[in-house]
Amino acid sequence: MDKTLLPLSILLLASCACTPAPEEEEPPAELAEEEPGNLIGPPVTGDCGAEGYQGFVGSPLAAVTYPSDLKPRIIEPGQAYTMEYDPERMNIQVDEEGTITRVYCG
Repeated sequence: MDKTLLPLSILLLASCACTPAPEEEEPPAELAEEEPGNLIGPPVTGDCGAEGYQGFVGSPLAAVTYPSDLKPRIIEPGQAYTMEYDPERMNIQVDEEGTITRVYCG
């Protein structure tokens, strides 16, 4: 082994040993908690009236009726939608079979 490579190798190994390991970050407390049967996300409560429509959860979307002026946003699996929060907008989330899984404001 070349005599010039040995000190360079030792210096390189020493510099690696001094680097601290990155700390793991914990998610914010409001995102870490999950209610049973509910996905992490915006709360049900808000100005949209979602509290009154929780009875829809578990029903087929095609079988429910709501006032024509309600105009909820229907969110299907894999669908792209805006993440901006609007407390007056009601979101109805459905699964692959068209069953309502969640009703919330946002």
